[in-house]
Amino acid sequence: MKRLFHIKPIVSLALILLLSGCATQYRPFVQPVYATGAGGERTSFYGMDLWREGRPPRRFMVIGSIVDTRPCGALAMCFKGAQVARLAKEQGGDALIIGFDKMASKWNGLTSPTLNQNLQATSPDFMRSPIENQVTKYYVIKYL
Repeated sequence: MKRLFHIKPIVSLALILLLSGCATQYRPFVQPVYATGAGGERTSFYGMDLWREGRPPRRFMVIGSIVDTRPCGALAMCFKGAQVARLAKEQGGDALIIGFDKMASKWNGLTSPTLNQNLQATSPDFMRSPIENQVTKYYVIKYL
């Protein structure tokens, strides 16, 4: 039973370290954009409308954007949707439109593994595999 109490801090620390690479930022629009879409592909996203393709077939206002960057991993991705939807609701948004969703690679802080020719393959400073992140941009909209 005592071992269980020692495991909780370790698991908590592991979760904190795993999620520390995540960044979800809201950027308000200085001058909101008004538009009316023609419809498209809409899904439910943690209690909000998420427009993957197309735009809402009604008048709306773009009030800001959310850029979400996180490491590719099952645990980090589990928290993504809830964090984005919560942040959009806090800013007064009714729905989200995906701006882009892409993968990015980082080579141990370098843009390319060939930048430093002196590193050996066995060096702890050299990573043979890239660190992959998923970067997604959402537009936060308010229905009018």
